[in-house]
Amino acid sequence: MRPIGLIESPYREGFGIPRQSGIVPAATGILVPTAEWRDPTAWQGIEAFSHLWLVWVFHAKRRMQAGDRKAVRPPRLGGNERVGVFASRAPIRPNPIGLSVVRLIDVQRDEDGVRLHLGGLDLLDGTPILDVKPHVPYADCPADSRGGWASEPPARLAVVWGAAEPWLERLSSERVALIEQTLAQDPRPAFHDDPERVYGMRIEEIDVRFVVREHRAEIREIVTAAD
Repeated sequence: MRPIGLIESPYREGFGIPRQSGIVPAATGILVPTAEWRDPTAWQGIEAFSHLWLVWVFHAKRRMQAGDRKAVRPPRLGGNERVGVFASRAPIRPNPIGLSVVRLIDVQRDEDGVRLHLGGLDLLDGTPILDVKPHVPYADCPADSRGGWASEPPARLAVVWGAAEPWLERLSSERVALIEQTLAQDPRPAFHDDPERVYGMRIEEIDVRFVVREHRAEIREIVTAAD
């Protein structure tokens, strides 16, 4: 299989990437097709759809090996209970293929071809895209669907800026929303619960340093490449 494009994403490192697509609406990016697939003909009519399926590759994760456990510990279950790999969306899989539903914001057409502007991303910058398919509500949203151990949306953290509050005046509203929404979905590993531990998360060229206490993420520091 050959990629049909690459994703330009605000997430430059694995830590902090949303665990599911759509839960951070402010996570926007661009699908840049490869030269072979920049022809507008391939994308004719795609604007009619509000959402798209992306089939992609976990290019920065190792593939599951023969000696690996066939069960994983989902963060939603506290990192203690195991389920089979095929009953989870764990990133380390027999074949490193991912599937995401994203919002189609705009289709850009110019002399360089086509670019798709997308929202609700859960992808690392540079992720190879294998295929794009329209999301069709009548077929893709079964009325009798059951969510198993992930039936309810995950609890969200409150987000406060703390010592980093002056940055609210320096960052765009889009970046503030991206940082807050990403922190609200609690990017920490499920087994981490140290209220004194300072975590670092890379979004675009910004390093966000924060602690989590009593269901609240407090931003301690913002560091940029210019600092």
